[in-house]
Amino acid sequence: MTTISPVTIDGITGISNDLDSEVMDAALKSVLAEHPDASAREQRRLLGEEYKRLLAVEDTVRRYNTLRPRLLEEQVAREERDHALTLVEDRWEALADPNNKGSWQHGHQAYVRAVDDARIAIDMWEERAFAVAKSPGVAALIADGNGEYHGTYRRILDAGHPVLTVPETDPGTVAAQLRANLDQAHKHRQRQAGQTLGLATAQN
Repeated sequence: MTTISPVTIDGITGISNDLDSEVMDAALKSVLAEHPDASAREQRRLLGEEYKRLLAVEDTVRRYNTLRPRLLEEQVAREERDHALTLVEDRWEALADPNNKGSWQHGHQAYVRAVDDARIAIDMWEERAFAVAKSPGVAALIADGNGEYHGTYRRILDAGHPVLTVPETDPGTVAAQLRANLDQAHKHRQRQAGQTLGLATAQN
């Protein structure tokens, strides 16, 4: 997972249960200290409200701190995937360049390697994208109408952290289509390359 400094709200990150528990225990003790004359019933009410708020904070930042690095990893993998697919096209076009003085066989081998690298890049992106899809969502917390969740998320954004948007497309469907397009083009190009090699052999 990509390393990003975790978001912290009221000392809570949602990453370390032990540290978050210490922070929450201190917050609950502080509530009692601020209301020394409250009745036992009133203390229970105050503690209950604060505990509910702290749980919402912990849940929200945990989801945010889990999803954010996974989104970054998906973005990087998507850029690498797109670069690899572009390189396939560049390598193929280079074979037809009449000004290319290099070996056609070496150029074709570079194209074949680029196709294999593109398949790997698609697989890697799909893995990262599925990790995002399986992450506990931030949007679901906000949509449930709970004011504490919404308020915590707003505090995260107000602190300058980015909005987290999960792609709506299914990673498996996208990856399958990319592979199908790549394989279809490659098979067609292999037939064309075979014709070129056949003509070269006949001329020799």
